Amino acid sequence: MIRKKERGITLIALVVTIIVLIILATVSINMVVGENGLIKKAEQARDAYEESSKKEVEGLNSMLEEMMKETGVGPHGLPLVDTLGGGSSNVVLESTVDAEDVNGNKIVVPRGFFVRTDIETKVNDGIVIEDKQGNQFVWVPCTEEQYKKHEYNTKIIDDTQKSTDDTGNNPWKTYCYRKYIDWEEESNVETNTKSVKENGGFYIGRYEAGIPDNASFSINNESNKETMTYYTNNSTNGNKSKNVTKEGEKDLKPVSKQGVQAWNYINQTNAVEVSKNMYSGAESSYDVTSQLIDGIAWDRTVEWIASENEKANIVTDSKEYGNYAYNGKELKEDVLYAQHVWADSKSNVNIGAWIGAKKYKKGKIKLGAEKLIENGEERLKYIAEDYIDGKSYSLETHILSKRIELATGSVSNFKLKNIYDMAGNMWEWTTETGYHSTSLHVATTGTKYAVLRGGGFDNGGDTYAISCRYGNSDATRSVVYFGFRVVLYVK
Repeated sequence: MIRKKERGITLIALVVTIIVLIILATVSINMVVGENGLIKKAEQARDAYEESSKKEVEGLNSMLEEMMKETGVGPHGLPLVDTLGGGSSNVVLESTVDAEDVNGNKIVVPRGFFVRTDIETKVNDGIVIEDKQGNQFVWVPCTEEQYKKHEYNTKIIDDTQKSTDDTGNNPWKTYCYRKYIDWEEESNVETNTKSVKENGGFYIGRYEAGIPDNASFSINNESNKETMTYYTNNSTNGNKSKNVTKEGEKDLKPVSKQGVQAWNYINQTNAVEVSKNMYSGAESSYDVTSQLIDGIAWDRTVEWIASENEKANIVTDSKEYGNYAYNGKELKEDVLYAQHVWADSKSNVNIGAWIGAKKYKKGKIKLGAEKLIENGEERLKYIAEDYIDGKSYSLETHILSKRIELATGSVSNFKLKNIYDMAGNMWEWTTETGYHSTSLHVATTGTKYAVLRGGGFDNGGDTYAISCRYGNSDATRSVVYFGFRVVLYVK
């Protein structure tokens, strides 16, 4: 009995001991990992230290930036970008200046321009320069090694009739590219490369090329402002053609300004010529040469945009950043626009035609393609008189859907590093060309084709992203959704 009693006491003591140990362990663990435990307090101390250090670094950087702004000198001893502007003033530089931003990134501001310091003063965010006529360009930083075409992982044999994507992460889009190894640049690549090497970059038009105000076919022309007349290149409808390079003896020069009519209905051959005209005959005022953008400059600009982590997937899907047929964005601001119509024949799905708008309008609109109807919401009603050849089509024989063309730089969300509409609105001609026959898709005698980039308002931004190449249009073709963009190289 005594032994049994002693065993009972021992077991009770053991249980009590275990319970006490568990309680002590729980308390100890809670002290270490609990809400107010040692680990939590250590983490809080670490976070507080990091936050304090971050604020200290930010404070020092802010102080250094203020010191640089006071002295007007950057971290490498070059003039600070902030000193080369005057907000929106038109006081241009009398000589070309090598400058830098507060982070030491170089920029060369050419004679005849000034920096829009009220817009941006840091290179990686897109510094804007402006000439005395109000044309704006964005500096694209670029080394000699970076100034080259994008290299695909997958070699394309022949994708004439279908869309082909590259492989790997965020593969660049291609479409009807016809053996991309056969294409050549008509631009002076050697001279452009030399400029990039010496200056550390080039300038790209902030906007799609616009029609000059003094052209008779511009909606900004004084004689057209009341009617906002929209002109096509169809000579049979009585309107002046846009597919020209001169009016009389006057060379027509594109503009790079916000809120003007994009220069569409122009073929690639004429886009090359008017792009060269932009700063020709003004050698005493500007230290730049202008040209139609080539494939190299387009690829480098896209790579620069996509270098930001949150923008990396833009090369595969650009619908949020451009005026495409399927983004359906409701605009909150008033914009200048032309509402064209695409007519699909009900009897033959392979036959379609554009119905061109007569006028530019201004208002809040919904982008994207929508079917037009006889009865229903007024904004979708088909009024034939609004279109140049609208009376030729009937809803009984055709499916009609609207397509919206925007004036340049209309939507702030379609801006990437301060560059507008590289995705969507207009397909943009480049100097990349090749000769192809209908039977052999190789560089040989035959039709001259030119590459278009970036997609247009008749396409989707997922299939026709900012990286997309479209090489299936000959260089003499001019349609409502083909435009172009000018680039500058510092002499």
